[in-house]
Amino acid sequence: MELGHNEETDARSWESLKSQKKSGLFDMIVPVLTLMTIVNCVVILVLVMNIGRKVNGLEQRVQLLQDRAVSVAAQIQESEPADAPVYADVSDIDGNAVDAAEAADIVEAAALEDTHKEDVERTNSSGIRRVYLTFDDGPSANTDRILDILNQYGVKATFFVVGKDGYADQYRRIVEDGHTLAMHSYSHKYSEIYASVDAYSEDLTKLHDFLYELTGVDCSIVRFPGGSSNTISRVDMRELIAYLNREQMAYFDWNVSSGDATGTRTSANQIARNVLSTLDQFDNAVILFHDAAGKDTTVDALPAIIEKILESDNTVILPISEDTARVQHLHE
Repeated sequence: MELGHNEETDARSWESLKSQKKSGLFDMIVPVLTLMTIVNCVVILVLVMNIGRKVNGLEQRVQLLQDRAVSVAAQIQESEPADAPVYADVSDIDGNAVDAAEAADIVEAAALEDTHKEDVERTNSSGIRRVYLTFDDGPSANTDRILDILNQYGVKATFFVVGKDGYADQYRRIVEDGHTLAMHSYSHKYSEIYASVDAYSEDLTKLHDFLYELTGVDCSIVRFPGGSSNTISRVDMRELIAYLNREQMAYFDWNVSSGDATGTRTSANQIARNVLSTLDQFDNAVILFHDAAGKDTTVDALPAIIEKILESDNTVILPISEDTARVQHLHE
């Protein structure tokens, strides 16, 4: 009996010892787990804070870029004049569409042609007033109408023509009716003809040969597209003038503008006023008109202009010749 009691006591002691060990181990693990949890939370918090700072930095950069974009757009808008030209409706002398660069050149050249002011004292001379009607950019659908009007009043003009197919009769009629056939350019594409002296020479030679084959006329009278004072040439215009001098060709500008160069449709009455209001300033008056698609009002204005000139005392209308006093904006 006593032995059994001891064994039972020992078993209880062993169970108590195991319970104590488990309790001690649990007491050790709990703080460790707690500490690890705290460490993990701190790490996560630090990561979240870093991510937050990066996100905030990205937001600031995005806002900075947006602010810069708005600023640049505002600067661009401020730098453009309110009346900046729109080139969507600009076309060449035949009414064909052109690219943006050529359209800008056309608008710039037309504005200069319509607004150029000549030095009166340099071109004035005493005696009979000589008036020269000149037409650029033809032939066109309007050429025959112009020739009919000139024939009606018995006056001669000068046609600074370009190279076009389908107008052989008009080129020949200009010559047969006694008018001066002169050269403007073959292509009339500013970016091409004003790229270099060689490019200009090639274009003008092509036109010269084209006209000689059609009419037999050895043309030597020239007008630069946009005039010698144009601001769109990529080459110094004095170099082109020197080239013409070497080729013994004479170039002519104008000192009276009809104002029909720009794309806006100028009325016949306004064209007549533009011419007649400045004509008396010159004893050698070279008037700039355009013979091109869409210039119907120019033709409509001709009778009134011619009649007024013919009514003036000591005034004659003549075609340009090599002996004509040269009206030139720029000299070599």
